[in-house]
Amino acid sequence: MRTHILKFSLFLLFIFLYNSIEAQNKSEINRSTKERDSSYFSLSLGFISDAVYLGRKDSITAPYLYPSITYYNKSGFYAIGSFSYLTKPDDSRIDLFLGSVGYDFTSNDLSGDFSITKYFFNTDSYNVISEVEADITASLKYDFDIFNLSVSSTFFINKNSDSDFFISTEIGHDFVSSNNDFQISPGIGVFFGSQNFYEEYYINNRFGSNRTGSGSGSGQGTGGNEPTTTTTVVMQESEKFDLMAIELSLPIWYINKPFIISFLPILVMPQNPATLTVDSTVYEEDLETTFYWMAGISYRF
Repeated sequence: MRTHILKFSLFLLFIFLYNSIEAQNKSEINRSTKERDSSYFSLSLGFISDAVYLGRKDSITAPYLYPSITYYNKSGFYAIGSFSYLTKPDDSRIDLFLGSVGYDFTSNDLSGDFSITKYFFNTDSYNVISEVEADITASLKYDFDIFNLSVSSTFFINKNSDSDFFISTEIGHDFVSSNNDFQISPGIGVFFGSQNFYEEYYINNRFGSNRTGSGSGSGQGTGGNEPTTTTTVVMQESEKFDLMAIELSLPIWYINKPFIISFLPILVMPQNPATLTVDSTVYEEDLETTFYWMAGISYRF
C-alpha cells in the first residue's frame, strides 16, 4: 500500500526534457542503456525547425541542420561532437559548434545521465542561448510500468558572471512494438529556471550592437541597418527562479539496424513573460505558444 501511495504522490508532484540541439543524440544513447553488449560509433544528421528554448525564441526563425558524431562506450561513458548550420537563405552559416561528454547508467527500472556540454556560437548568432558558454546536466528516470517519471537539472555557465539553474520534470509512457523496432513516447513536462541567459541575449542581440545584417531591425527596439542606440537593458525576472514553460512532446523512433530514424514534435507553452526596461521604456514580453519539430537519422557502427 505504501508503494502505491508513493507512486501516486510522485505522479501528482511531477505532472515534464529536451534541451537543445544534442537532445536527439542523447535520446539515442538513452535508448541504448539496456543494450550494453558493445561499444559503438554513430553518425547522425538532424534538422530542427527553429531554435526554441523553454518557449523563448528570436523574432527571426533559426532552422538548423546539424550533423554529429557520437562515441558510446559499453561502460556508460560517451562523447558527442556536432555543429549546427543555419539554413536561412540570406543568413546561411555554421552558427554553433558543440561538444559533450557524459556518463549514463541503468539499474533495474532506474536510469540516469550526467553530461557536460561546451558551446561555441558564431558571433552573429541570434540563438536565444548564444550567450551560454557551457552547461552541466544531470537527470534521473524511473519506470513505474504505467508511466515514466524523469527529473533533470541543468546549470548554465554564461559569458557574463551570472549563471542559471533549471529543473525540469517529465511524465510519459513508452509504447513499444513487439519486435522493439518502433517506439512512441508521449510526454508532458514542466520547466523551472532563472533567466540571466535570456537577459544577456536581449542585451547583446535583440537590442544590442550585435544585431546586424539580416537580423538588424527584426527585434523590438531596432531599426534599419544602424546599430541600436540602446545602452541599458534590465530584465526584472533575470535572477528569479520561476515556472518557465509547459511542453507536450511526442518522440518517435524507428530502428532498422544499423539505422535509427527519429522524429520529435513539440508544443511549448511559455510561462511568466519577462518585464523589460529598455532605457526608460518598460514593457512586458508577448510570449506565444510555439510548435516546432526535430527529425534525424543515425547510422551506428
